[in-house]
Amino acid sequence: MDENKDTIQNDNKSSVEEMLLEVERRVAEKRGAPSESEARAEEQLREIKRRVGEIKRTHNGRYDDGEKKDKRPAIIILSIAFALFAACIGLFVWNIVKMRTYESDYVKMYGKVVDIKSHHSSDSGTYYYLVITYTYEGTEYTFTDDVGRKEFGHDDIGKRAQIYVNPQRPDEAVMVMSSGSTAIAYSCCFCFFCFAYAIGMMFLLGALGTSFLKRLCFVWGMIILLGIALFLLPWVGFPNSSFGEVFSRMDGAVGIIVVCGLAFLAMCADGAIMYAVHRCERGY
Repeated sequence: MDENKDTIQNDNKSSVEEMLLEVERRVAEKRGAPSESEARAEEQLREIKRRVGEIKRTHNGRYDDGEKKDKRPAIIILSIAFALFAACIGLFVWNIVKMRTYESDYVKMYGKVVDIKSHHSSDSGTYYYLVITYTYEGTEYTFTDDVGRKEFGHDDIGKRAQIYVNPQRPDEAVMVMSSGSTAIAYSCCFCFFCFAYAIGMMFLLGALGTSFLKRLCFVWGMIILLGIALFLLPWVGFPNSSFGEVFSRMDGAVGIIVVCGLAFLAMCADGAIMYAVHRCERGY
């Protein structure tokens, strides 16, 4: 009984399919063959649709076969960039903590340069070290600055020098004129990060589809904002110091300014090129 039921259903299905085919054939006969102009118009329409599809695939960073471009170079370069950025942040925090210690735990005062000692080595040349005297709670102390400098002369003797004195041990003092090698290290990490980040993001945006607005937000603008942050954050950390004083104590600050300036010039050049390309495309 079930077999007869299945046979009847299959026969009905075949009959319906035959009827549909017959209806389609009769409709096609009544419609007739398209004229030559209609056929040409349809061919042009198909060509236009094909070209629009190619443009969309190109804009979205795809090949003609619909596969995405390889993003591995971008991922590798960005991984290096973020490793450099992590090192930059670590050195930056270490530098801030070190400088903050003098601001919070030591007493800021002025001493007097009474002598200059020089040390010459065949590898690094001649360095000068200041001998400074100061008076703390009625007692006079003398110390020699342990940071060598290249360009101090004997005419600096007798000038005042800003120093930090340890109140727990008044004979211990330091002359903090700059943040030292730590700031140079994180400035170098930041500079290399900017170059690697810009290259990696260009590769990534090229694979995903780029525009001037994306480059402005994710490449040039990001570099400039991070550079500004490296100047403002130390100033916030030292509320008792002026911005000029903090800036003068940041070794490597010039390098950060140069990198941010290059990013700004690249942003302007990128915008000018895109503006010129759009004008040419519009036929102006």
